[in-house]
Amino acid sequence: MGRDASTDLGPITVTVSGTAAAHPLTAALGMNPPGDFNQLVVAVADPVAMIVNPAASPLAGGPLDTSASNCAATGSCAWAFDNVDLRNLSLGLTGLIDDGRAPTSRIWLKTGNAVASAALVDAARINRQPITDRRLFAVSRSTEASLAQLMAATLGDAAIVAGSLESRGFILGTIAGKASQGNAPVAGATVSVAPSETRFNIVYPNATFTGVGTATAAHGTFLAVPKLASAPVIVTSWTVTAPTGDTRVWPSLTAGSMPGSAFVLMMSANE
Repeated sequence: MGRDASTDLGPITVTVSGTAAAHPLTAALGMNPPGDFNQLVVAVADPVAMIVNPAASPLAGGPLDTSASNCAATGSCAWAFDNVDLRNLSLGLTGLIDDGRAPTSRIWLKTGNAVASAALVDAARINRQPITDRRLFAVSRSTEASLAQLMAATLGDAAIVAGSLESRGFILGTIAGKASQGNAPVAGATVSVAPSETRFNIVYPNATFTGVGTATAAHGTFLAVPKLASAPVIVTSWTVTAPTGDTRVWPSLTAGSMPGSAFVLMMSANE
């Protein structure tokens, strides 16, 4: 008699580790004073579970260690979780940064990051190898306020104010080069979603974030914001069109927006 293999599969646990830092745009769009990381919480989670229930418990999490011995001069702090169970993951692994302060005192948004693709998780499952050097970026409330001002001007919508993008859930994306070459931002690229997905406004901030263009500026940034003020969770595929004459290829990624948070989407070129 045959058996359901999934019922026989026990925990598949590995160590997942990396660093947490302020998003690279923080300095340009609203730098917070030193020490702000003191009450941050980091976690890794199943993206499917979060799509079904944004309040779902993570696979692992805890306070970020901000001691001098654990943090670099650049401001990034190391984190690691042992025994993360990869058994039920299908869309990869998501990393989270959240502010542990009281709601009225929070200066960082709840920020999701794509920590590991489904292919990387599969490889870690098969080989029982750790997933390392995963980078989490936190988006500050002041950064969100600056981006909201840009979106309001771009769309001619005075109803978009500080906090509006967080409320809807938004994606702060970067189109970058190869990881082996430092993930340098790529200018002149564009991003598209599945043809059936029409619920996002996608804009490309100019070099000074004072307006928008038709493709990424030197910082490689694009911004995707749900059109509806009371948006649901929106998950779709994201595809990069390279700049004219650029022969690099980018993989399509699955990612989405979640109300009450930001999602950092780093799209790196294939090696």
